[in-house]
Amino acid sequence: MTSLFFDYRKYISYSAEKACKIVLGEAPHSRATLWCLSPGQQIHPHVHAGDHVWVVLEGEGFFLEGEEKKNAIGPGTVLIAPTGEAHGVENSGKQGLVFVSISAG
Repeated sequence: MTSLFFDYRKYISYSAEKACKIVLGEAPHSRATLWCLSPGQQIHPHVHAGDHVWVVLEGEGFFLEGEEKKNAIGPGTVLIAPTGEAHGVENSGKQGLVFVSISAG
């Protein structure tokens, strides 16, 4: 397999109904997904079998750890959601929230 390169800005897309998920690319042990959330949208806390690394590219909001804890996120935020830990996100800003999620495992 050869290396894959993406300009995320070409893939930004929003949906009025729900957060928009765009798979940028997949490799045997990982996947890169672009997430685009309009103001007020969220991804409810959920659990995965593998680790996730998120890199916030645009906008602001909150990283949700379970139902209780919120951490502010914005451009440049990099976070790791370990295997088995509940995580989600909400766009609390006035513009789109765009981040890349890298799934591994």
